[in-house]
Amino acid sequence: MRTWLVFTVAAVLFAAPALADTWTEEGDATDLPPGQTTMGTNPLEAIYGYLDPDDADMFCVYVEDPSTFSATTCGMTYDTQLFLFDADGIGMSMNDDDPGGCGLQSTVTGAFLPGPGNYLVAIASYDWDPAGANGDIWEDSPYGQERAPDGPGAPGPVIGWGGTGFNDGDYTILLTGAGFCDEPTATEETSWGQVKALFR
Repeated sequence: MRTWLVFTVAAVLFAAPALADTWTEEGDATDLPPGQTTMGTNPLEAIYGYLDPDDADMFCVYVEDPSTFSATTCGMTYDTQLFLFDADGIGMSMNDDDPGGCGLQSTVTGAFLPGPGNYLVAIASYDWDPAGANGDIWEDSPYGQERAPDGPGAPGPVIGWGGTGFNDGDYTILLTGAGFCDEPTATEETSWGQVKALFR
């Protein structure tokens, strides 16, 4: 009976489905790389935080498959902007006004990402913008589409932010196809040790 219980518990541990988890901003997230590191063991489905008008918050997330990745502020009540950077702060994409019908809220996808890895998701209110050494990394318009960097500050990394932010308040970034930037992975050895500990 004891052997059967050991294998039953082991099967549950190895077969348990991953449940989505969330991250809440700790203090005031930085607006420059490496961003605030999200930490957890499950897929990451949402980031919660607070913005001041002239502020941006940047978070490191893991993208396993760019074709399934998205980040959106749809459902919020104020005008947002979302930006994607690689781990070195090089701009990947941005969106001001969601092209899918969410109005002044924002959505970015993995359409411009070269592959899996850690990326930086940044949120700011309109019109607080990231800049490189030669100016803004993105032009202000067109507003209603997701765009690769097209401003004079591209292709260099983000080194600061500027403009005029018009909104503040709590925010929620909903994510699909995302994981935590720092995700501890359980090994078979560790899990087996946990199983054996149940019967000591």
